[in-house]
Amino acid sequence: MRQRLRGFTITELMICLALLAILLGLALPGFASIVERVRIINSFHALTASLMSARMAAIARGAPVTVCPSADGRHCRTDLVWDEGWLVYLDPGREGQPGHADAILRHESGPGRGIVIRSTQGRHRVRYQPSGWSGGNNLTLRVCAGPLPRHAGDVIVNLAGRPRSRHIKAPDTPCPIAP
Repeated sequence: MRQRLRGFTITELMICLALLAILLGLALPGFASIVERVRIINSFHALTASLMSARMAAIARGAPVTVCPSADGRHCRTDLVWDEGWLVYLDPGREGQPGHADAILRHESGPGRGIVIRSTQGRHRVRYQPSGWSGGNNLTLRVCAGPLPRHAGDVIVNLAGRPRSRHIKAPDTPCPIAP
C-alpha cells in the first residue's frame, strides 16, 4: 500500500499567498496613519517634557536655563525651525549659545521626516528664570505633519513658564506656517 504524503499543493499555497497579499494591502494604509499619529504624539511629549525639565532645572539650580532649537546638538539655531531637535542648557550669563559642553543638560533629536515644528515669530527660544517664569511673551510651537503638512496641534508656553499642548481634532486643517 502506498502512503499518501500530507501537505499543501502549489495551488493551495498560491491561494494563501494571494489572500495574505490582499489583507496586507488593506491593512498597511491604516497602519501607516497609526504610526504617524504615534510620532506626532511623541513630538508633543518630547517638547513638553523638555520644557518642563528646563523649568524645574532653573528653579532647582537657581540659575537661568534656556531651551532653543538646534540642528547639531551643540549650538542654538537663530531661526524658528525646531524639527531638527532642541537643546536644554544652563544659561547663567543669558547668552545666545551654550557656554561649554557641560552646560548642556539635555539634547533632543528631531521627530524625523514628515513632522514640522516651528515657533512663532519674534521668539525662537525659551529662557526660564530661577523663579520658573519665562519672561517676554508667550511662545507657540506649531506641530504639522503629513505630505501637505496639516496642523496637528501646538505646544504653548505662557509667561509663567507653564507648557501645555493643544491637539487639533480636525485632521484636514492646513498648517498655518510655511514649512
